[in-house]
Amino acid sequence: MTIENPEQFEEWERLKAGSAYTIENLRSVLGDQGSEPQTIIESYLFAKRSLAQSMQALLLAQLPTDCPEFHAVRRRIEEEMHTQYAGLVPEHYLKAPYGSRVHEVLFMLLVRNLGAPVDNALLRTSTQDSIHTERRTRELRELGLRIVSSEQEGVQYYTLSSLDTDLSVIPGLVAKNVRKSTSLPAGEKSRLVALLGA
Repeated sequence: MTIENPEQFEEWERLKAGSAYTIENLRSVLGDQGSEPQTIIESYLFAKRSLAQSMQALLLAQLPTDCPEFHAVRRRIEEEMHTQYAGLVPEHYLKAPYGSRVHEVLFMLLVRNLGAPVDNALLRTSTQDSIHTERRTRELRELGLRIVSSEQEGVQYYTLSSLDTDLSVIPGLVAKNVRKSTSLPAGEKSRLVALLGA
């Protein structure tokens, strides 16, 4: 295994024994014919939380702490925003959204498997099984990334088919930034959204 992030690998090493214990505890509870359903469920939830933490650390240990390709995509989007709207829309709204570390990690998992389906469960492992993982992945698609979702035998997959960005999304991204503004007067907000045609 190639370690790209030593800090996360140390976290994995720290959490590994606890996860092993929770698995053994669940195995013991399941093997006891007298175990109450509530005890089994509590043991399962304990193991699930512990495994989510340790498996996230193990996965992140294999990913770099920075992804130049992700930053390049965002720069390309912002350059196009300025090309189309500099002088027409305030500078503050010409910024690419969705630049969190979660977005970057999901992008890295997809780009590492460029052109191949990535199991949604793997993507969720990177976020400790967060229910918002799919939303964050769809937000990457909103950036114009060519991410295709598919399902096979009940399993959801996401495929990043290309690093080429669909720049037709630019007006919608700028309009989204404008709509989210809490400082723009309603009339100015409406004028800018109408200008963007989105």
